[in-house]
Amino acid sequence: MTTPAATTGTTVAEILAGVLDEPAAALREQPILAAHDWDSLTSLEALAQLEARFHVSLDLTAFNAARTVDDMTALVTAATPA
Repeated sequence: MTTPAATTGTTVAEILAGVLDEPAAALREQPILAAHDWDSLTSLEALAQLEARFHVSLDLTAFNAARTVDDMTALVTAATPA
């Protein structure tokens, strides 16, 4: 059985992989976003897609502080209503 947190993590990883134009497996192997083609434009695209997909508003300071896929997942999870 898949938990909501696991589903959120998978979706976040898929969105980030799409924005970075890399397979999700590459993010699992190296989850630090700066190790990929993460720049201001990909960051803004990821922010827009995450907010649209999860229907949340993410704190920009917290979003910019997120360094890994798990950090992003935790941020989205915290912003998602129960």
